[in-house]
Amino acid sequence: MATDACTQEGGAKEMSFASPVTVVHPRIVATDRIIGKRVKNALGEYLGEVHHLMVDMASGSIVFAVLSSGGIMGLGEKLYPVPWQALTEEEDDFLLKMRKETMETAPNFDRGHWPKADDLSWFERVYRFYDYSPPWEIEIK
Repeated sequence: MATDACTQEGGAKEMSFASPVTVVHPRIVATDRIIGKRVKNALGEYLGEVHHLMVDMASGSIVFAVLSSGGIMGLGEKLYPVPWQALTEEEDDFLLKMRKETMETAPNFDRGHWPKADDLSWFERVYRFYDYSPPWEIEIK
């Protein structure tokens, strides 16, 4: 258990902690450096590319990277929302730990039929497919 000590020096309190504190620095990137990036699996197979980002307007957090895959010049193309935390940046690409065959069975939609923003059950199904919990769910202990 960490202990802290207070000392008085010139009327100001100084705090010292027995355990070190880890500071995480944010990594801020413009969206145009994300859109268009290729997504591959661990075998190096192409799964798609980042076509859009979906943002939770309440928190300002990215919740999905929408991958585009298949089709020719947009015809027959499928869009796959992937939970943002399922992607790992690797050099110039993203890595998604998923077999290509499994990705093809993921929840998807076409360019003209985006899911409704208030259809949380659909978005929750997407999160469950990728074995993640939606960020808007709060675990009560």
